[in-house]
Amino acid sequence: MHIYDALLWLYPTSFRNEYGTEMRAVFKQRRREAAGFLAIAALWASTLGEVLSNAAFVHLDILRQDLGYSGRVLRRSPGFAITAILMVALGIGATTAAFSVTDFVLIRPLPFPEPSRLVKVLERTPGYPGMELSAPNYRDWKAATRSFDSMGMYHFDEITLIGAGEPRRLDGTSVSADLLPTLGVAPIIGRTFTAEDDRPGAPGTIILSHRLWQTEFGGDPGIIGRQLTAKADFDDATFTVIGVMPREFHFPKSNSLFWITTRFSEREYQASERANNWLEAVGRLKPGITARQAEADLQVIAARLEREYPRENKDTGALVIPLGQEVSQRSRLLLLALSGAAGCVLLIACANLANLLLARALSRRRELAVRTAIGAGRERLVRQLMTENLLLAGVGGSLGIGLAIASVPLLARLVPATLPIAETPSVDLRVLLVAVGLTALTGIAFGLAPVVRIGRRPDLDGLREGEEVQLFAPTDGGSQVNGAATASASTTKPAAAK
Repeated sequence: MHIYDALLWLYPTSFRNEYGTEMRAVFKQRRREAAGFLAIAALWASTLGEVLSNAAFVHLDILRQDLGYSGRVLRRSPGFAITAILMVALGIGATTAAFSVTDFVLIRPLPFPEPSRLVKVLERTPGYPGMELSAPNYRDWKAATRSFDSMGMYHFDEITLIGAGEPRRLDGTSVSADLLPTLGVAPIIGRTFTAEDDRPGAPGTIILSHRLWQTEFGGDPGIIGRQLTAKADFDDATFTVIGVMPREFHFPKSNSLFWITTRFSEREYQASERANNWLEAVGRLKPGITARQAEADLQVIAARLEREYPRENKDTGALVIPLGQEVSQRSRLLLLALSGAAGCVLLIACANLANLLLARALSRRRELAVRTAIGAGRERLVRQLMTENLLLAGVGGSLGIGLAIASVPLLARLVPATLPIAETPSVDLRVLLVAVGLTALTGIAFGLAPVVRIGRRPDLDGLREGEEVQLFAPTDGGSQVNGAATASASTTKPAAAK
């Protein structure tokens, strides 16, 4: 019976108080009649199914009644309802919009395979937290390190496309042949660069972005092998199209339209070039290697190179940071400040909402006192008030999500241009789940003040206030699922002594 008593707690208190004794007696009789292990197991299986289904039905029926009653009560006081809904909408809308942008820039992983293994490799010198690599140091670090599966480098570049209508200046990137394999992304058509393409004096090759392929060449699948004429570094050059990258690939920044190879000559590897920092490097860590371990490995190599080239590599160390954290400190602080300000707006709105709900509960003392007097239990009143609070929060949260969807595009300019993502922030499923959680937390946490006050003890003093109160509760069903029957009560003030 102890197990069955525990199952009865799945029902509402009012239902349990009215029917619990009878249900226990029926179950005890059925238990005495069950003989054998199979009969007892069948009894418990059927009992469990009955309790779960009936308890769910009772709770849903009460919820239906509470929602209907809450709707009628709120329609009688539209000013209060509109004010509460707007407060929640303002707080949820501001917080959701701010979180959407912050999540897009600081939390969401980059669109590469195993992005946690991708790191940015930088030089560290006194006075600079991190700076680009020189060509000789990049070559020596890459050759000596044992912490990376692969490493590639790039630098920003521009070409002027000619021979196909009006000349057009294009922003792009010069890369080493192993950069794209390091990122783990391959062209959707064509091929990636090879070591032969990276050789000095080799014919020029180019990989197009999906956007350039669509806008300049109409998405022609026969683009592979076409010769393009362009001006690069004031000289005419010919590039053979060897591939087109996927639509979502925009490395190293959102406006990159092409990728060509960087070809180093022996002159660029001279010792005097070790102070010429102009290359960005990206590495893919070996499985199980952390960024800190890779940095320690490169520090040993940097110390050796400093001994070999004391003048060029004086005080030159290594820095390894996750690729996803390559956001300027200014942008990071701006986004965190935006999120903090939005959180403050939500807290202020919720504090005002709590005061508003408390004042509302105090103004309903007569109604609650009458419902208590005609038999409504404390649990029933608390449940009704929480339903009203959650209904207000739900409507306000839905409106706030709509406001966030409309305002997020206005905040897109806060996304750093160096982030390798061309999409703009949006209210996706992750953000929606956060917004729904905040809405539920707002309705529950800040609706507790009036609920705790009402649920502490019956307040029958309200019966002496006013002259008449009418409850708009549903009349269908028994008391086990009804909040209170439709009733009217009046109290007459004592006549003044003559």
